Amino acid sequence: MPMKKPLGCLTVLAGLFLIGLVWGGIRFYGGKFFDRYQRPWAYSDTEPLLVGHWQGSFNDPDGLSKNLTLTIDVPVTDDERWNKAFKKRRRRSRSNKQAFDGLATVTSKLGREEYRINGSVNKDDYHLFTMHFGPVDAKYHVVPNFYINDIEQGRWETDAMTLTLRFSYFQKDGSSYSNSADPRFSKNVTVTLHRGNH
Repeated sequence: MPMKKPLGCLTVLAGLFLIGLVWGGIRFYGGKFFDRYQRPWAYSDTEPLLVGHWQGSFNDPDGLSKNLTLTIDVPVTDDERWNKAFKKRRRRSRSNKQAFDGLATVTSKLGREEYRINGSVNKDDYHLFTMHFGPVDAKYHVVPNFYINDIEQGRWETDAMTLTLRFSYFQKDGSSYSNSADPRFSKNVTVTLHRGNH
């Protein structure tokens, strides 16, 4: 007696595959759609974005002229979103919808300072934000030097960003140092950055 072809099984598998594909697409495009409203500073199609490249110059507490370049990344790339959309198990997202990260570079006659940055936009006004700077490899190589530590306040509008920088001083041996009697060690510096190309 001839065996029946497993057409029913193949049809079920094809149907499940198609359902999974459609569901993954809904999660991918649905996530992008909601992010345009939850994180317009990162995903808007019509408004200027915080994410991108910014550049400007400032004088550090020693009066040394320095150039600052920031790159703020999108919170979730399309590749990351696609991979997440097609995971078999969906874990509850605990990501901070206000958070961002990226890289910063400061150049001067002393050399090149490389930073990782992370920050968060204000929940009520995403044009206000906080930001922390840390060395890329956990070491401060350009010493002695005033390194950016964080910002006292930050604001951006369209193509301009204003930061009030706070610093930490590192000595030649890499150790931190401060002197309350020396005004340089408590000096904050305001810098205006403009949107740039990378």
